[in-house]
Amino acid sequence: MSGHNSYWPAISFTVAIMNTARLSIFAVFASLAFSGPLLAKEKDEDSDSENEVSVEKLVLVRDIGSKFEPVTKFKPTDTYGVLVSLSEGKEGTKVKGIWIAVDAGGMENKKIFEKEVTFDAENLKKATVKNRVDFTLSHDNPYPTGDYKFEAYVNGELADSIEFTIED
Repeated sequence: MSGHNSYWPAISFTVAIMNTARLSIFAVFASLAFSGPLLAKEKDEDSDSENEVSVEKLVLVRDIGSKFEPVTKFKPTDTYGVLVSLSEGKEGTKVKGIWIAVDAGGMENKKIFEKEVTFDAENLKKATVKNRVDFTLSHDNPYPTGDYKFEAYVNGELADSIEFTIED
């Protein structure tokens, strides 16, 4: 990340279509599917088209090693996570997650990291939850306290976002 503020920690980003094989830099994790709307932002079903994949909900989670723990805010040392539940896991669908510092550590609306995955036949075959993408963001140094958000894009269009804070 050339040109970034030296205060920002080195990061690792993990994203997976819920399956046992993970795409990872620096970290490997296992995830569990959630049942229920706990700490989720749910989308209005009327906005979904029959032919389009859409985001049904975003869930903030802390990666605690062997599972995810739902949260409403994070600590600076946490491994941050967002579970993106889709209307369906459809081959060819592209899902991108962007982590943004809205107002934190002297930064305003600064993109921290982004990653895009494409649903393909192999991922869908291995997936235990075929309509979910798990995004996690880890780091070597604590992130500054403040306001952040995560944006989820489906096939190039902003589909949903969720705001969160990092507090001591």
